[in-house]
Amino acid sequence: MTTRKLQIVECQGTARQIGQQWGEGCRGSFRASVEALFRGLAEGPFQASRAAVVGTAMKLEANVRAFDPEALELIRGQAEGAAIPYEEAFALQCMLEVAINYQQIGGMCTSFAVTGPATADGQTLVGQNVDWNPEATVDLIRVRYPDGRSLLSLCLGCAPYYHLSSEGFANCSNLTIVAPQPCQSLVPLGVYLPRAMRQPGLRAAMEVLAGVARGFGAYLLGDAAGRVLGLESTYDDRAVLEPERGVLVHANHYQAERLQALDVTHHFVPCTHGRAQKLRELIDADYGRLTPERLMGFLADHGNPGGRLCRHDEPVAPGAMPMATKAAVVMAPARRTMWVAAGPACREAFVEYRV
Repeated sequence: MTTRKLQIVECQGTARQIGQQWGEGCRGSFRASVEALFRGLAEGPFQASRAAVVGTAMKLEANVRAFDPEALELIRGQAEGAAIPYEEAFALQCMLEVAINYQQIGGMCTSFAVTGPATADGQTLVGQNVDWNPEATVDLIRVRYPDGRSLLSLCLGCAPYYHLSSEGFANCSNLTIVAPQPCQSLVPLGVYLPRAMRQPGLRAAMEVLAGVARGFGAYLLGDAAGRVLGLESTYDDRAVLEPERGVLVHANHYQAERLQALDVTHHFVPCTHGRAQKLRELIDADYGRLTPERLMGFLADHGNPGGRLCRHDEPVAPGAMPMATKAAVVMAPARRTMWVAAGPACREAFVEYRV
C-alpha cells in the first residue's frame, strides 16, 4: 500500500482572490481536467466539439448569476490563476450537467452517513468512494471565508463536491439519473454545493439544497450534534431521506418512493443496487462498533462483481466511460477531521486532514 498526501491549497480573501489562489495552486489539475472533459465528450457516439461543450455549459451562466454572482467572480479568478479561458473554467463547474446532457455517464460513488447507536462512540461519520474517469484529477482545497467559516473541500476534476465545514458538518454527493429534460432554473452542483456548505449548520445547508437542487443528485449530510439527513432531487421535485437506526446508505439510484418511477439509473449504472446492498451488509455486521478505521476498510471492499465498492482494473463496456475509484473519504464532523485515500482504498493509505 502506498501513501499519497494531497497538498492543501489555501485560499482566502474576496471571491476573485479565492479563485485566483485556487487556480494557481491547482493549475496543472485545471488544465488536465479541461482537456479530459473535452476529450471524453469528443469520443464515442457523441462527437461533441469543444465549442458545443462550452456552449452547453454557458447556457447556465445566467442561472449562476441569479443564484450567486460571487460564484462567477470565483470562476473568473480560477481562470486567471490557471491561465485558461473563463468559458472553459465555467464548463468544468458544469461537468456533471454537461455529461448528463450528452448521456456520457457511468457508475459513480457509494456513500454513507452513520451516527448515534450505529457508531462506537455515538459520533457522526460521513464518507464515500469517489468513482469517475481514471483521468480525473483530485485536489484538496481549504477556503477561509471573510465571515470566519472555513471549508475543507475534496475536488474532483476541479469541481468541489465533498465538504467538511468548520461549523461541524459534512456532506457526501452521489449522482442519480433521470431522463434529461429542459430546466430553466438549473444551477451547477459545483456552484450550489459550496454555497450550501458555507451555511451555519446542517438545517440551513439542507434548506439551500432543497431550494436549488435540480435534475439529479443525492446528498447525505451529517453533523457534530448527531444529526444525519439525505436529499434526493429530480428536475421538479425533491425528497428528504431520514436515517434508519442512525444509518443512511446511498449509491446512484433513488430511494424515495415517489421519485423511483423516474429513475433510469439501472440503464447506465447496473451495479448501483449491488453496491448499496453490500455497504449496508458491512455496516450491519459492525453495527454499534463503527469507527473511522472500520469504515475506511469497508471502502476498500471488492465484494463481488455486482456489489464492488472499490473499483479499478475493470474492463470498459462498449460505449461506456472508463471508471475507477479516484478517492475514498471519511469525515468526522465533531472532530473537524477528514481522512482521504487519494486512489482506491485497497492501494492508497488514508491521510488525516483538519478543516
